[in-house]
Amino acid sequence: MYAAFHSVGLPERTLTEVVSDVKNAGYAGIELNAETLPWAAAHITPATSLQERADVLSAIHRANLRVAAVGAHIAMLHPEARQRREAIGFVKGCCKLAVDMDTRYVHILSGPLAASTSEDDGWRWFADAVAEVIEHARPMDVEVGIEAIAGHLFHCADDYAQLAADLPGVPFKVNFDPSHIAVQGANPLEIVDRFGDRIAHVHMKDGAGHFPDFSFPPLGKGGIDFDALIARLREIGYDGALSVEYEAQVYGFDLSEQQILDESRAFLARLDV
Repeated sequence: MYAAFHSVGLPERTLTEVVSDVKNAGYAGIELNAETLPWAAAHITPATSLQERADVLSAIHRANLRVAAVGAHIAMLHPEARQRREAIGFVKGCCKLAVDMDTRYVHILSGPLAASTSEDDGWRWFADAVAEVIEHARPMDVEVGIEAIAGHLFHCADDYAQLAADLPGVPFKVNFDPSHIAVQGANPLEIVDRFGDRIAHVHMKDGAGHFPDFSFPPLGKGGIDFDALIARLREIGYDGALSVEYEAQVYGFDLSEQQILDESRAFLARLDV
């Protein structure tokens, strides 16, 4: 396993600046944020020019960093079909972006279910979207992972099992974020035990409380037993990224950018990563 940092954790910095900061803080990899959040603009998207992609990739190569993933999160369950098609198009664009940025992995989410949409319809839309995106990504040798998110239609371990049953032969991966599992009152180890062979990427993010009254504090400040979690990942032979996804500023934690980088890296080092 190797230490990586998700660029979403430094939303005020340009991506080339984040690359330099991540390298200097001792990480081996970087995850690229293509998601637009209320508190953070995307660092890179399918609309990013070829020249800018090349410039960023050159900076990554100079820093000798691995690109762990492209975070291609966009809500995929809009009640309007046109909006759902646009979301699928965005993810397909992120697959090409991943190739251009020298990685072969993107991860997605379902998004929340609108009040006007039935659970059955939403599930069918998402399953169809997953199958379509993976079929599109296959010739590019890009893998697609799904992240279970608290409050979204796709949110728990059983959803991975149901999707696997509904899409036999569709090789989706698990983008494992233990924080979203923990704040729903479940044990993140369940994901490792049930779907370890599908885990392609791991987010390092702590969780506290119980959805909807929850937070994502800095690593070590929540309730996740990371010693047990990392030990189990080692047992199953996971050797991919442990990518710090820092969102604690949204929940009132006031760390400087350098503290975010350094304290998160020190936490991983204590886990022998």
